[in-house]
Amino acid sequence: MSARRHKIIPGSPEQWLRHAESDLLLGKLGRANQDILPEQICFHAQQSIEKSLKGFLVSLGLSFPPVHDIEQLLDILRKSKIALPSWSEELLETTPYAVETRYPGDWEEITLSEVDHAIELAEKTLNWAKKKIVK
Repeated sequence: MSARRHKIIPGSPEQWLRHAESDLLLGKLGRANQDILPEQICFHAQQSIEKSLKGFLVSLGLSFPPVHDIEQLLDILRKSKIALPSWSEELLETTPYAVETRYPGDWEEITLSEVDHAIELAEKTLNWAKKKIVK
């Protein structure tokens, strides 16, 4: 693959969910290894959530901007009158894991409880998206 890629289509819902599953698995594997930074585990959890939501959006034929902002993705669903799960507002907590905490800096420490919660949200979101996507 060349360094300059041109994305022509958004991919299929199944492709998005496969990537979401892979990110979730990376997060879980990281959680089981004390040498993996909590920030990186949470990054993969956030990516799983983001890709699950984008896969669902693709399944509905809805477009989305190239963002990591979970709130923007949820807003697209809300504006399309899609019923969101009761826990969907909790997903907003994961947006900072997409960019800010991925790099060294002066960030608040991410606790193991927060790591576990991010993984739990990723799993719930992936399962929700799988159920919602009509094949």
